[in-house]
Amino acid sequence: MSQSLDLWSMKCFIILAEELHFGRAATRLNMTQPTLSQQIRKLESIFGVQLFIRSTRSVELTPSGATFLPLAREALIKLEEAVLLSKLAAGGMSPGGEQLKIGAIGPAAHRLLPLILRRFRNRFPKTRLDVRIFDSSEILRALERGEYDIGIMRPPTNANFIRFRPLMSDRFVAVIPKNSPLARRPSLRLSDFIGQDVFTLKRFELSSFRAIHDQIIEAGIEADSSFKVSSTTAALAMASAGLGITFLPEWIESIVDSEVVLRRVEDLSEEISTGIAWRADNPIPGILPFVEFAELISRRL
Repeated sequence: MSQSLDLWSMKCFIILAEELHFGRAATRLNMTQPTLSQQIRKLESIFGVQLFIRSTRSVELTPSGATFLPLAREALIKLEEAVLLSKLAAGGMSPGGEQLKIGAIGPAAHRLLPLILRRFRNRFPKTRLDVRIFDSSEILRALERGEYDIGIMRPPTNANFIRFRPLMSDRFVAVIPKNSPLARRPSLRLSDFIGQDVFTLKRFELSSFRAIHDQIIEAGIEADSSFKVSSTTAALAMASAGLGITFLPEWIESIVDSEVVLRRVEDLSEEISTGIAWRADNPIPGILPFVEFAELISRRL
């Protein structure tokens, strides 16, 4: 390898691999498409292999590109982690032997939370971690009462003394029983669900679920009012039983069984976000480092 590998080219590669579209990737990177193409060609020249298959209609990773992608992500995370640790040490915010009480919603436990805990514990092994899974409203009350230090939760409303930073968002997808004719359709729009057995998750304290319900009704889809479902897992169970089609956040792909298929709906763009919350006046030194690690990990999801 006669040329040096620079981090900016690696970041360009990662963003293009995530988008598989030069226009969208260039927009995320705040650069022109020709400049992005030049960065990718430079990287391929350094490696001596092709990382992407380009055509007028699509961009795909080659086997070499697919192999390099997780390694490139890990390298960038380690660099950003090194910068973060240096800043924390300079500010005197290195955690010691204190206990951090962390409340998290169930969806975070399937993907985001384990990644944060692993990274944080590797760097701060003396910090004792107490983790409990419960819903956002309970987490918010526990934070406000000082019973918990950190919450990984949905965005709070009317929260006193609570700071919140968004970490990631999930798009809503259709959850379709495998025997439904729609399960075999490669692409779907809301109009395709008219006349189908559809029910919604009535968690209207979360604005995203309210918005989904309203969009479905406005599209002319009749939602079955005889179903009263108040949790994601219950809605998934009902769809798996073949009782109807519903719309849930995309994180459920980690827990679905073979009885349903998940499909994105072209004109259903609603998302639901997850973030990290803490009391602004909580003096425990491990809180802000944990928040910074959470943001670091979420940028690579």
